[in-house]
Amino acid sequence: GAVVLIDARWRRRPVGLVSGGSFETSQPLLSDLYYLERALSPYNEVERGTVRALLEGEFAALILADVGRVLDDDRQALERWIAEGGVLVRFAGPRLAAGVDSLVPVRLRAGGGRTLGGALSWDQPMALARFAEDSPFAGLSLGGDVRIQRQVLAEPALDLDRRTWARLADGTPLVTAEPRGAGWLVLFHT
Repeated sequence: GAVVLIDARWRRRPVGLVSGGSFETSQPLLSDLYYLERALSPYNEVERGTVRALLEGEFAALILADVGRVLDDDRQALERWIAEGGVLVRFAGPRLAAGVDSLVPVRLRAGGGRTLGGALSWDQPMALARFAEDSPFAGLSLGGDVRIQRQVLAEPALDLDRRTWARLADGTPLVTAEPRGAGWLVLFHT
């Protein structure tokens, strides 16, 4: 006979998805959540909903895809959830770039971001820089074919370097994060 103890690493984690868009059903390939859901589904239990509805459940992480300004009631509930150990991952886009929101790990520049490789741009789409040794992405190999065309810029700050997990080749932050209480707030600047 034998005893085998299985830890929780094989369990499919529940992940909640919230979209800032409104046409998910009519244009699924253009949905903010389409590719996120496809990437997460094989390994996680994925559920879509509103912030309020998802916070009533038990989720390992919540992902906000280009949600602009988070309403005050939702923001306060999310801040409590993060402080209690939740992980909130945000993906930037035109809606987040257009508004000021305190639920981000770094201050964002007013007016949003930059477009790389456009007809009126001097810059070409940019590659990723090597990941720092203290980044959660450390050790991952970079594909030479990954190029970023749009980015929401972070406001320069003294602690910006400490909060940056990934950068573009020119040194601008691509992924920033901040611990809040027992949880994390992470922002992908694309």
